[in-house]
Order: sequence, then structure tokens, then C-alpha cells
Amino acid sequence: MPDAKVDQYYYIFDSRTHRPLVLDRATGEHHAFSSDPRGPLIDHVSTRRRSEVLRQFARWCAQQVDPGAASAHTAAGRLWAAAQRDAPDAWQRVRRDTADSAMLAMSLGLPQREPQAARLLTLQACTHPEAQQAAHDAAHMSERWAEFSAPSAPAEEAHAMRTRHIDWLLEQVYAP
Repeated sequence: MPDAKVDQYYYIFDSRTHRPLVLDRATGEHHAFSSDPRGPLIDHVSTRRRSEVLRQFARWCAQQVDPGAASAHTAAGRLWAAAQRDAPDAWQRVRRDTADSAMLAMSLGLPQREPQAARLLTLQACTHPEAQQAAHDAAHMSERWAEFSAPSAPAEEAHAMRTRHIDWLLEQVYAP
């Protein structure tokens, strides 16, 4: 399991797209989503199903990080409210309005293993305009949330979250 620990990555906030870029610490290269089992599976679902299924997956990932724990007036609460609607204009507006919070979560919260930071970034991923990118980012960040939220055995919790992701995606591949 190559990405079960946050220490394997650098996270750099891309202010143009308002999303974290994930870089491998060992190589300095962008993290290839194809290097973990979810990446090719998300891409496969993308070719077989409508983009709404990937958007649904991103929202499902967000549900796994306890979005209700965030107050409606916080950046996380606003992102979750927007993510639940099919309103790309609202997504763009809330992404722009919460970009500073996302940047702080990525640059300060993730290195300190704060579950709230991973939650915010998972919720923010749901509002990415491209459903496939939303699915990739939400899966990665919800795995970080599982890792950070674990009272013990963070690698096992990250693995369990990844397994739930794969199960959900496989169900979609074989759905009628």
C-alpha cells in the first residue's frame, strides 16, 4: 500500500485550481493516481458510467469524514452544503471563498495530522468542476482523514478506508 502515510507526500496548494497538488517526497514528481488501486478503478468507472457516478463517489467519500461535525458557518460546512447540490456555479463561488481555508488546511493542518484539515480538503474535493478529479482527490483526502482520526493503528485505518473505496467503485462497475 504505497500511500498509507501522509509523510510520503508534499502538499502544495495550487491557487489557480484551488486544490492541493500531491507530490511524492522521494521523487518530487506528482503523485500518479495510477500507482494506487483506486486510480485505475476511478478511471475505469469514468469510461463505463456517467460522470454523476464519480460525483456521487466523491460525495460518498465526504460522508465518510463526518461532514456533519463541521458547523454550517465554517469553510467545511459551506463546502459540504455546496457539494450536496448540483450547482457548478455555487461550487466555483464556494471554492474561491474558502481557498484561504483550504490552503491553511493543506499547508498547516495536514503536516500536523489534523483530521479537520483532511475533512475540509475532502469536502473541498467534492466541489471540483471535473467529476473524475473530484473522485481522485476526495478518495485521497478521505484516506488521510481515516489515518489522522485513528486512535491507534493509522495505517490500518487508512487501508480500511481504501478498501471501502474500492468496494464502492467495484459495485458501480457491475451495477446495471
